[in-house]
This record gives sequence, C-alpha cells and structure tokens, in this order.
Amino acid sequence: MSNLQNLIEAVKHGHLEQARIILDADTGLANQKDESGATPLHYATFHGHRPIVELLLERGADINSTDSQFGATPAGWAIEYLREKGGYLAIELDDFGYAIQMGDIRWVKRFLKRFPSLRKASDTKGVSFRKLAQEYGNRAIAGLFDAEDLP
Repeated sequence: MSNLQNLIEAVKHGHLEQARIILDADTGLANQKDESGATPLHYATFHGHRPIVELLLERGADINSTDSQFGATPAGWAIEYLREKGGYLAIELDDFGYAIQMGDIRWVKRFLKRFPSLRKASDTKGVSFRKLAQEYGNRAIAGLFDAEDLP
C-alpha cells in the first residue's frame, strides 16, 4: 500500500495519531490526490473526523480542492454525508418550500428529482412538505409527492 493509501485508510477510520505519523514522514501527502482526484481532506470531511480535518488543514491541505469525479470540494463531501442521512441546507429547504408556495411545478419537480427524500421531509419549522403542498391547493404539485417517476 502506498503512503497516500495508508493515510486515506487512517483518515477514513479516524486514526488521528496514525495520520499524524504518516504526515510527519511525508508532508506532501496532505494535498495528494487518489485515483478519483480526492484528497485526504475529502475523506476526513465525509467521515466526520474533525480532529483529522484540523490536522490536515494545519499541514496545508487545500480546503477548496476539487475531486475529478464530481468536481466537489471537501465541504461538498461533508454535505453529501449528511444528505445520505437525510440532511439538507436550510436554504434548500426554504427554496423548496417557496417553490411549493409559489406553485412553481418546474422547480418542485427539479427538487424532487434531485432529492427524492424531500417527499418525506419537513421545512425548517417542522411542517411536512407534503402537507404544505396540500395546504397551498396546487393539485399537480401535491400529486408529485405520490408520483413514482418524475418527467
């Protein structure tokens, strides 16, 4: 296994001291990319290992480095981890609610295609989007919450 692979494995498993030892031996690893173009910082943020994030930043890791697979930064990877758990940015929830309120079916479809779990989500005040769609009376939008496939 290469030094980079060893570092990434340590980062993924939250082994702070092991990561420190590897970085002490090869300072250039903080910004080295794997085959997908991801840096150790991408993995640290995705796995939620804050102490390792701090270590990598101290060692000069580029906080805005993009991977070659998605063009995503480490912050994007952190958000993706939370998305997998059903988390969204407040602005996304607000914008989705606004699209429902305005009756903008194109944007509601766009949100639901990108984030299907919004069908079961609630706005920042705890009101389910399904209920919000029913309350605003747009039958086409309310029907999107039951649609299996969106055009």
